[in-house]
Amino acid sequence: MRAFLQQAEDILDIATAGSNTLQDLAILIDRHGGMRMLDPCGWSLPALGAEFGASVVYKLERRGGIVRVEGWDGSQRLLLQRSASSSRLFHLPGMGSAAHAKMLLPPTPAVA
Repeated sequence: MRAFLQQAEDILDIATAGSNTLQDLAILIDRHGGMRMLDPCGWSLPALGAEFGASVVYKLERRGGIVRVEGWDGSQRLLLQRSASSSRLFHLPGMGSAAHAKMLLPPTPAVA
């Protein structure tokens, strides 16, 4: 379970750090560590695993401001989700607020 969960967390970290143009994506990992990425539209996770011989399948999707990773490894399922907001670090203790951070930015030069 540890590697299964760690891979899902890594996928979620990368997806939330990237652009907001994320499309739904299935990530299939076979028994030898090979990876395949494809459009998951119309597929369940077990069906993707069976059709392509994957030992682990992850489905990445964005819904509004939320990024979700659903995983299946044949016997276990997981679902992780996180806000895709770029200001999420400001919710941590000691990080101030998003409004405060905007005030710290250098002024934009005036265009004549």
